[in-house]
Amino acid sequence: MELKITDVKAATVEGNYQWTFVKVYSGEESGIGEGFPAPQLERVVREFAPLVIGENAFDVGRIMDKLRWASVPSGTYGVSVHAFSAIEIAILDLLGKHLNRPVYDLLGGKFREKIRIYVDTHAGKGLEAMSRVLLPTTPRWIREAGVKPPKDGERQPVHGRATPMKYSEQYSPKLYAQRAKEMKREGFTAIKFDLDIPTPYTRKASQETGSLSNQEISYLAGLVGTVRTAVGDDTDILFDLHWKYDVISSIRLANAIEDYGVMWLEDPVPPENMALMREITSATRVPISSGENQYGRYQFAELLETGIRVATPDAPKTGGLLETKLIAQMAAMKEVTVSPHNISSPIGTMAQAHLAASIPNFGVLEFHGHDVPIWYRLAKKQIIREGFIQLTDAPGLGVELDESVAARYALDEEFDL
Repeated sequence: MELKITDVKAATVEGNYQWTFVKVYSGEESGIGEGFPAPQLERVVREFAPLVIGENAFDVGRIMDKLRWASVPSGTYGVSVHAFSAIEIAILDLLGKHLNRPVYDLLGGKFREKIRIYVDTHAGKGLEAMSRVLLPTTPRWIREAGVKPPKDGERQPVHGRATPMKYSEQYSPKLYAQRAKEMKREGFTAIKFDLDIPTPYTRKASQETGSLSNQEISYLAGLVGTVRTAVGDDTDILFDLHWKYDVISSIRLANAIEDYGVMWLEDPVPPENMALMREITSATRVPISSGENQYGRYQFAELLETGIRVATPDAPKTGGLLETKLIAQMAAMKEVTVSPHNISSPIGTMAQAHLAASIPNFGVLEFHGHDVPIWYRLAKKQIIREGFIQLTDAPGLGVELDESVAARYALDEEFDL
């Protein structure tokens, strides 16, 4: 059977992140995918397009191998992987539509149709958006909400030790508890907050080194306790450190929250040094999660040796759905749960929902667009209801991009998919 690929297109929409969509065509038929944000990603996709055009879409494994070898000069990790992850998802959507089968069937069938979601609430703050280099931005949808653009001096990367952060009420126990209760009322059974935040005791020198004082640890542990009290024991709570703290501080903070029964503590240290991660996992009973910054099977093989209990690959970045399923199988051999990281639009979110359906060791899928009005408008149907995605046997990903909405909020003036 042959389904010849005739064209590949890419375009970017400004959401809370910059979502890059890829369409793969076979004549009048097409499939859509999404790549994890990266500088100039749509242009990278167009560079790879000639390697895909003319190929048989049914040979998706061979196409991906071809793309991996083509990425050798630019590095087999990084933006190139984002590009062909998006291409692969689009090919699978195309194949599913052509065969009138859901993508999870192409991944080996389903273990479940109802996909549990956790909502990432950050902290008690409101609308925000960032560029592909993590600078605060004010895209059209934020301006429509009446939010003023940041001043020049405020345009600092959102994450990292080099970025100064000032304490405000949005990091208070009161607002953390309020947000937790709101999310629970909406039906979410798992809620995540940031803990890489300023406290009333934060000092510039300690922020630059990633160290935490006794007062800061006490404050952050108190936030965890406040959230637990707010939602009770029947709701899972998760916390993200975004690689902010040094090893000793991460261990001390993890041990300070052990009694609160957190689902996991995410990314305590930078992902490049596996030995540091192993040091942390061996020093605490709190489950440690990581994986959003890893690429492909080889990096995850190393990560899975560190003692993490939850792997968090992001398929639009890791290498696509087929590669991420292989990673999930590797994780299953170590009884490690796979809970995909996800900052995508509804397109990438649905792609990872199909992955979640196809693996036995799925935990919970991230939802990062709760406060973003256009997230709900980009898809032609609502996909999240009361904390779950209900998959059906609709062909392909089972969701279509509303291109009129996408064009209105496109990064470039011309939106061509």
